[in-house]
Amino acid sequence: MNAPQSQSSLGNSQLDTTLGALRGGLPSAAGIAGENITGWIKTLQGNAPLADIAAELQSLHQALRSGTADAATLAQHLSSLGELTTQAADSATADAQDKLRELGNVLSTAAGQLRG
Repeated sequence: MNAPQSQSSLGNSQLDTTLGALRGGLPSAAGIAGENITGWIKTLQGNAPLADIAAELQSLHQALRSGTADAATLAQHLSSLGELTTQAADSATADAQDKLRELGNVLSTAAGQLRG
């Protein structure tokens, strides 16, 4: 297996894990959020076209770790990630496009739930 396929497989596995967690709503995703976010940051490191997503994930991770982030702050991060993820779907591999669009929608929905 060559490196791009390996990276693609890893990314698809992460997409499946993230979508599975978020489909159950924010409370079910909370338990794996830190580990999941850290994994995505590592996966996206060095990928210039996705640098905005990596930076937003890093900001979200820091907000969660601070323990002082309010719902509005978290909603803003999730909303931004939703938009960036949906945009990234346009240039993704065919096998990841639908999952990325779904993830973008789920993140945006989660942001809306936090806003109330």
